[in-house]
Amino acid sequence: MRRGVLLAGIVAAVVAAAVLAYFFVYLPSQQRGKIKVVVYAYLDRITGIDPSIEDDTGIPVIGVVYETLVRYDPATGDVVPVLAESWEHSEDGTLWTLRLRRGVVFHDGTPFNSTAVKLSIERAKGIYEKFGRGSGYIWSSVEEVEIVDEYTVNIRLSYPTRLDLMAAAIYSAYIFSPSALAKAGVDSPLDPELESWFNQGNDAGSGPYYIEYYSPESEVRLRKFEKWWGWSLVNNPDAPDVVVIKIMTDPLSQYNGLLAEEVHIASSVPRANVGDLASRGFKVLNVTLFHNYLLLFNIRRYPTNITSFRLAVIHAIPWEELVQVALRGFGRVGKGLIPHGFPGYDERLAYKYDLTLAREYLQESGVPKGTTIEFVYQGEYEENEAFAQLLKSRLAEIGITVELKPLPWIAVKDAGKAVWEDADRAPHLIISDWWPTIPSPYEFLALLHSTNTEWNWAGYNNAEFDELLDKAYELEGEDYELALQLYARAQKMVFDEGVAVNLWDEVRPFVVSSRVDLPEDALNPLYIYVIRFELVKVRD
Repeated sequence: MRRGVLLAGIVAAVVAAAVLAYFFVYLPSQQRGKIKVVVYAYLDRITGIDPSIEDDTGIPVIGVVYETLVRYDPATGDVVPVLAESWEHSEDGTLWTLRLRRGVVFHDGTPFNSTAVKLSIERAKGIYEKFGRGSGYIWSSVEEVEIVDEYTVNIRLSYPTRLDLMAAAIYSAYIFSPSALAKAGVDSPLDPELESWFNQGNDAGSGPYYIEYYSPESEVRLRKFEKWWGWSLVNNPDAPDVVVIKIMTDPLSQYNGLLAEEVHIASSVPRANVGDLASRGFKVLNVTLFHNYLLLFNIRRYPTNITSFRLAVIHAIPWEELVQVALRGFGRVGKGLIPHGFPGYDERLAYKYDLTLAREYLQESGVPKGTTIEFVYQGEYEENEAFAQLLKSRLAEIGITVELKPLPWIAVKDAGKAVWEDADRAPHLIISDWWPTIPSPYEFLALLHSTNTEWNWAGYNNAEFDELLDKAYELEGEDYELALQLYARAQKMVFDEGVAVNLWDEVRPFVVSSRVDLPEDALNPLYIYVIRFELVKVRD
């Protein structure tokens, strides 16, 4: 029976591929031109599209197919209505009332209502609590989701929380149709078979595009949902009818795809080729994302367990050269742990490049010249390799030898987590790139929380730091300004100790062909790699 299902799946995939090839290759150009198609080149294979669980590279799909209750506006720091039209909360911040948008339907025609909101929140929360999967921790304060009527929901919290920010999250905040359970043949929303159903390419969203074809290793094809509630608001008759998210893991292939007019929007062309494309008439949108690259020090292993030695390394980093040479200008010098424009960002937390000061810190540390330290990083990223070579050369100038170990991502993660099991087996230095789920300073600072053994690759264990973070997070819904002050104290603590440092904030050049108009507001630095295709215009 399983062999039969597998064979049927193979046949279906072959047929779908043939149809796609016919559409793009054999269909006469006159007919093809009647259908507005945009091909978006994306660097990573899709890890999943379950709206409650996916917390990685599936974001450019789920961020278009599904919708959240509200959306974060980075320009103001506020949230704007999406599926929730308005909301209010009690004076103590523990009861939120959401009034939902009427006239919304899911892609299968099922009406959107309070039941869908209750199911979606409870599933994301329940899966995280039961299986530790996804980003359902964003709903940790939720005690009850109460249906008041078809379009009104009360959400009761165990402590005050900025529920509006939680509902704008990049992961685990999406609302899906209750009809998905019946289609997947399950009774419980926590049944693993429901996740399997989603990840087979099935769709239960309400967004402006629905899934027509799904191959996570190669491409995802989305088609315009004519009944989407927002078309009259965006008033864009030139929006694409079909969006193809093409998986192109080689940046050079994205560059060549643009030149061959097989790609219309590219997310990851080699930085060295961006200027060439601009000179050829391609538009370049440089977006400073809430995505940064953090250098973490193993504070449980000699010599990076010595504060003055860590500061010696930090002051040997040529910050401006790092951005201009290693990143070819597509980055911003990191400050503190939090990226530019994100809540809690503090421009005062900046280190300076000073080899004289670095030598003084090295002498203070007592670590002898000629000492070797190990540096692990993800080798697939050109910027990591460029930084590694730069750091190695500068540390050599003060008498420190760096052993470079570029590894695949899974091996990097295993090496980082080893700090909690056997610190001497974990590297002295390691790079982790990070982007947030919710617009809160907690998202970056909690990487160093002592309970976060999954991502705290520094092995940092500071009770005062943990207490500041926990208190600040709980205060966000009660006294947001005081919460930000506590986050600032925690961030300054890490800065002074040199436990971890933000190397750079990513500036991502999205390169666009002349056939497509990609407005700046179609890209949001929180929703990394998501393009609001309903705002894109395709020229004839």
